[in-house]
Amino acid sequence: MKKAATFAALALAATLAGGLPTSPAAVAAPTPAPQTPDASAAAARAAAMDGFKRHLAEEVAHRLGERQFRDALTRELSDDGEADLAALLGSVPDARDLAEYARNANSEILKLKGLQAEESLLQIRIDPKQVKRISAGDTLVMATPSGDEKAVRTVAAFDSKGRGRELDAFTAPKLPVLIVGLDERKDAELTQRAVRQALTEAGVGGTDRTGAEQPQQTAGVARQVTNIIGIENLNDHEPWYKGGPEIYAFVAGAGTDGKARVDQIWMPYIQQEGKNYFPGQTLIEWGNFLWSNLDVVWMEHDDNADLSGLVRAVVDGALTVSGYGQYTPVADKIIGALPSGWTTDDDDYVDSCYNVAKTYQGTLSCAGNPAGMWTYVAPKTYS
Repeated sequence: MKKAATFAALALAATLAGGLPTSPAAVAAPTPAPQTPDASAAAARAAAMDGFKRHLAEEVAHRLGERQFRDALTRELSDDGEADLAALLGSVPDARDLAEYARNANSEILKLKGLQAEESLLQIRIDPKQVKRISAGDTLVMATPSGDEKAVRTVAAFDSKGRGRELDAFTAPKLPVLIVGLDERKDAELTQRAVRQALTEAGVGGTDRTGAEQPQQTAGVARQVTNIIGIENLNDHEPWYKGGPEIYAFVAGAGTDGKARVDQIWMPYIQQEGKNYFPGQTLIEWGNFLWSNLDVVWMEHDDNADLSGLVRAVVDGALTVSGYGQYTPVADKIIGALPSGWTTDDDDYVDSCYNVAKTYQGTLSCAGNPAGMWTYVAPKTYS
């Protein structure tokens, strides 16, 4: 009802402004690429990542019996419920050996994910409302799984005595749970950089935008854009232990030079499933493209073991449109090139919108409806 009321208000405003153009036709997402021997290698990488996180979770649980360690946890998590794991462990004298293990594990995880970076990704987190309830007897510690979350029904957790316990993957327990995993926001930023580097090396241009920043102005030059007026992630498929989604979009087509172009747009403000956001964020900067119609592919960043499948799909899909003087579908080429695990796991591929026109105002009609993205857009000119 809330979304319907919001849509009605937006539709009325558009009608008063001159009417709603016909919505772009919804197109079913193409069949993903078949599995290859790479799937077993990806599973092995995911298992290796899980091994590091599971060991750290068991060790953290064991140390919950130490008052000094619990005090450090409470202190570091008291702000927002998140802390760099290696730094936290390094602040406790008796846990510095584990801190060294965490640093080495972090380096190995970066390599497994194909990220050339030195950032610290491993973190420990808890629901901020549960921080004061951390204790030796009633607190559990778990590690986030790196595989396909749709196939996960239970997750393993540990107590301070080393006993294991299976938790429901879809319902958060009443006991406080410390979660050893990756900093999803930082991981998303590294992913964006890795994808952009691969695109650049392949000769695919583009820009990356995050948040609600507006396009750069050029004196005397009008800039036509399509802005996101309202947006809602209808189903993020995120289990309770993962927190909010990391939603982003690829806007793909031919650049002004006729060569393939892909812009990456991140939406860090989307934190909850089923909530309407009104960012006024620029989705498409038309001055960067040759075409007057473009495709948009929505994705949700996840704890994937290897980025090579995504990078290869975006590069290969985008390059197929180089030299085309008019609109040709790009989204299906990108999605079709994704390994099947990416599209069967809805936490990765979210939705795709085809043939979005420069003058279009209204709700995008996309392949993933009713479980993808609800997005209301409108054109705007900056001068």
